[in-house]
Amino acid sequence: MTGIRVLLVYPNQRSESLMPPAIAIFSAILKERGHIVELFDSTNYDLDADDYISTTYTKSRDDSKGAVQNLLARPYESRADALLKHESAVDGLTSMVTEFKPDLIAVTVTESTFLLATQLIKTIRSFEIPNIFGGVFTTFAPERALGFPEVDMVCVGEGENCLVDLCDKMSKGEDYSKVTNLWLKDKDGSIIKNSISNPVNVNEVPRGDFKIFEDGQLYRPMYGKLYRMMPVETHRGCPYQCSFCNSPAQSKLYSRETSGSFFRKRAMDKVYEDLVYFRDVMKMEYIYFWADTFFAWSEKEFDEFCEMYADIGLPFWCQTRIETIKENRIKTLKEIGLHLMGFGMEHGNEEFREKTVLRKYTNASAIEALKIPPKYDVPFTVNNIIGFPGETRELAFDTIELNRQFQSAQMSCSIFQPYSGTALRGMCEEAGYLHPDTLCPANSENTVMTLPNFTSEQLIGLKRTFAMYARFPKDRWPEIKLAEELTPEGDEVWTRLSEEFTQEFFATPEVDITEQGNPFEVETEGLTLQP
Repeated sequence: MTGIRVLLVYPNQRSESLMPPAIAIFSAILKERGHIVELFDSTNYDLDADDYISTTYTKSRDDSKGAVQNLLARPYESRADALLKHESAVDGLTSMVTEFKPDLIAVTVTESTFLLATQLIKTIRSFEIPNIFGGVFTTFAPERALGFPEVDMVCVGEGENCLVDLCDKMSKGEDYSKVTNLWLKDKDGSIIKNSISNPVNVNEVPRGDFKIFEDGQLYRPMYGKLYRMMPVETHRGCPYQCSFCNSPAQSKLYSRETSGSFFRKRAMDKVYEDLVYFRDVMKMEYIYFWADTFFAWSEKEFDEFCEMYADIGLPFWCQTRIETIKENRIKTLKEIGLHLMGFGMEHGNEEFREKTVLRKYTNASAIEALKIPPKYDVPFTVNNIIGFPGETRELAFDTIELNRQFQSAQMSCSIFQPYSGTALRGMCEEAGYLHPDTLCPANSENTVMTLPNFTSEQLIGLKRTFAMYARFPKDRWPEIKLAEELTPEGDEVWTRLSEEFTQEFFATPEVDITEQGNPFEVETEGLTLQP
C-alpha cells in the first residue's frame, strides 16, 4: 500500500495550552500504516481569535477591561513571544499546503475552536483537498458541523479507527463512504451516517508521536514555573455524570450504539513504558496525567500505580474530585513525586450543586478533605464555575465563601459555557437563554447566554475579582465591589488591588515548591523567556 499525505490541523488560539494527545496518537498510527504526516499548529501564529469566533449567535467577548485580569494563577515566565511566528495563520497554512501537497486534511476541533478551523480551511478551499473534522464537537453536533460548506466529512466518536480506515481506503482508491464513525455529504446533499465502532482498546493504541509538535510546545507553566512537560493518558472517559461536562454523553452514546464502555483504564505496564520513554528519550521533566478523575482506581490499581511510578522520579500533576480524597493516597503520592493537584468543586451551594451541577457532597466534607493535602506539603488548586443557568450573583458568593475555607495555592474561576453534548445545553436552550446555533468560545471569559438574573457585565466583574473576595479580609469587600465595575474607575481600583494581591499571595516562598523533586534543569536554549 502506498500511503497518502495527511495534514493534521490544530486550530489552537492559546499560546500556553498543552498539546493534545489525540493529534500525537493520530500521527503515530498513520505513520505506522505508511502514510506521510505533517502538522499545522496555529498556536504561535499571528492570530486574532476574535476575527474568527464571532457569528450572529455568538456574542463578542466585550471584556477587554477584565479578560485575563483574574489573579487565579501564579505569574510565570512566558515563552509566547519567543515562539511567535511573524506571519498570519492563513499565510502559514497556505504555505504548508502548497509545499506539502496533502491528499487529506484532518482537523481536530472542540466547539470553541470550530469556527477558527472553518475559517482557516475556507482560505485553502481552492486547492480542492478533501477534509475531515473530528473531536468532541463533531461527535455531538455532526449535522451542525456538516452544515458549514467548508466541512466535507466528520468523525462521530473516537477517531483512531475512523481516520486510519479512511486513509487506507483513500490510498487504495476505494470507496470510503461506509467507514465506521464517518458522516459525510452525499452528492444529492443528504448526509451519509455510518454506525459507531466499539471503543478502541487503549492498550493497543501506540505511543503518541509528540515529536510532530515544535519543541517549544513541550514547555508549559505549572505553579509559576516553566517545565518541559508531557501529558500521559491513564484513563479515557469518566465514570461521573456532571451536567456541565460532555463525558456522560460520550458514555451514553457508546452504551447505546456499541457493546463497549467509553470509560477505560490503561494497563500500568503501558503507562510505565510511556513514562520511561518520555523521561529518557524526550527528556521530559514533568508529567501531566491526562485523566478527568485521576483517583478513578480501585485500591489495588492505586497501589500498582504507586509502585510503578516510584521508579520514574519526575514531579507530576493530576486532577480529581474532592469526594475521592483519602489521606493515605495523598501521603503516598507525595512520596513518589506529587507536585500539585487540581480539584473540581464547581459550586459552593450544596442544593444548587446537587440539583444543577449533579455533584452531591457536603461543604463540610469538602473542607475536611482539603485539609489533607497541606498536611503533606501538597499545594492544590480548586476549580470553580460561575454563570450557571438559574444562578444569581448571590448564589455565586456561596462559591466564594466556600473557597475562603481552603488553603488552596491557586484557584480557577470560569464562566459557564453550555457546550454541545452536555446535560445543561438542552436546559439552556429550552429556557431561552441562548439560540440553538450558538457556538461557545474558549477560555470562559464571558457568557454566550442571556441570563435573567446575572448579567454579562456582572459575570466578567466577578470573575476578575473572584480571588480577591476569596483571599482578602471581608472588611475589604466594599473596595473589591468597586473593582468589579467595568469602568475606568473600577479598572483603577482593580489595578491597585491586583498589585497588592500579587505581592501578598504570589510572592516567592522561602522554599520554592517548584524545585522540589525536579531532577532536570529547565532546557530553554533557543527560547528567550520573557518576565
